[in-house]
Amino acid sequence: MNDLLLEPRECECYACGGCTEPAVTTDQGVPVCAECADYVVDDDGEVHCARCDDVEIITESCGAGDQCRTYVRLAPPAMPEPDPDGEWACYWDTVGDGAHVVSRHPTRESAAQAVAAHDWPPPGDHTSYLCGYGVRRIVDGEWVIDEKEES
Repeated sequence: MNDLLLEPRECECYACGGCTEPAVTTDQGVPVCAECADYVVDDDGEVHCARCDDVEIITESCGAGDQCRTYVRLAPPAMPEPDPDGEWACYWDTVGDGAHVVSRHPTRESAAQAVAAHDWPPPGDHTSYLCGYGVRRIVDGEWVIDEKEES
């Protein structure tokens, strides 16, 4: 719970690594500035405050009366450089004839990063899709599903 600070202190945010702004509130007893008080926790439990490079601030219109909401979320991963001869691919899986290689990559890790970057939902999108991106590897001229994707 956030409480107003009664005495002036410096921000002690550990997520952004050294913020020196004046603390204006506390978060779980830690004095933080207004920007560091806005944060998101990733799937591994790591805290990322609004000052961190891997965070983005989203402002969405909420409809009537020009109401908006602002929140912090993790930014999408960077898109890796494609390799036209790479044996790994970010592959669009869909029903019908639309399945195809989106980009080729030299390693499984870079293909998985491309999948994560493509799959990152736009702000406000909470839709579950039947289609999606996956990692494939070229074997004997065919793009096959990566074993790690199946498990």
